[in-house]
Amino acid sequence: MSVSENRMLPKEKVVRESEEIQEICDVSGYLSRVNACIRERSSSEDILVYRGEPDVYDRPCRPNIFRRGVLSGNQFFEKNLFDAMRQNKLSGEERYLDNAIDAQHGEFPSRLLDVSYNCLTALYFAVTPYYHQTEDSMDDRDGMVYIFFFHELFSPSAGNTNAAYEAMILQDQEWYQGNSLFEKNHKFIDHTKLNNRIVAQQGAFVLFPGREPESLPECLYCGIRIPQEAKARIRKELKQLFGIHTGSIYPEIINLVEELSSKSRKINTEEFTCGNELRQALRLLERELGYYLEYALEQKRSGVEHMEQILLHIERVTDSYRRGILEVLQKDRQQLLGAQECRTVIGGYNQLVEQFFQAAKNYGLGEFSREALEIPEMV
Repeated sequence: MSVSENRMLPKEKVVRESEEIQEICDVSGYLSRVNACIRERSSSEDILVYRGEPDVYDRPCRPNIFRRGVLSGNQFFEKNLFDAMRQNKLSGEERYLDNAIDAQHGEFPSRLLDVSYNCLTALYFAVTPYYHQTEDSMDDRDGMVYIFFFHELFSPSAGNTNAAYEAMILQDQEWYQGNSLFEKNHKFIDHTKLNNRIVAQQGAFVLFPGREPESLPECLYCGIRIPQEAKARIRKELKQLFGIHTGSIYPEIINLVEELSSKSRKINTEEFTCGNELRQALRLLERELGYYLEYALEQKRSGVEHMEQILLHIERVTDSYRRGILEVLQKDRQQLLGAQECRTVIGGYNQLVEQFFQAAKNYGLGEFSREALEIPEMV
């Protein structure tokens, strides 16, 4: 069983159920819950975006290309689709990522997941199905809003972003293809002002790189359940108070200087290389282990009896990184990584494992299998 199929902890804290906190009944209650989640989970380094879904899906936040099964039949499906779109003038763009954005909003399969910088836009999608359906057709089930906490973003026009996307589409980078480690490197891609729908929704994307959808780590998001009984009232308030509805007028694009200046400090401009992808994965592992440590401490304070199960889950997640790193290093026939860079990656990984081991020991959480998870200095 892959880690993506077993992401949930024994008592997962991604979604806080209504038994724990007061149920949402209107927009005001929703905004209070959003603020509470941000205070609890967010840091000053985070870039916050949101996504709404009109149902509580077993596998939420999945791009539609993974729901349609098209990748299993043809590994070059996406390239063929984009070439056909260009030929039929459904996209006038030369880069595959731009084609993908056009495809996403033309209802074609895509590995891009829509998110929004506006929590009220996400709320609209949580209480309203896609416009092909009537607004109240899903009022018999709860909706969900997910809040994402990203530390870095990628520009849709940058060379590294487009190189990564082309590697996924063309499958011409041996070191990158089929590696479970790099499938964890979901890339948060900033919005572009050239697409009217993206402008209207204040939208951006999360890029899923694998042939199978690796679930987003719990440290990157939390969820808010929207009760079915509140959907009709919330839709009415969104329209009356905020002008958010199916036929909304696209907002005017103003005051971008401060926004773009702030984002430019966080944009990842690293060249698309094997080494940089490995470092991105290690940064994510550091966040995951920090998240799980905080979670384990919270559970210990609550007097739970399944700490061994929690540590076993953390070991499984950590081991998925270990196996991915080993796969890269053993596959590196073309010497994409020098000896020093290999040692740096291994050392960085082992340091994170050692830090968590010491923290688990100091806080009395139990045994963490450091020796089994560490990578030998030279592979």
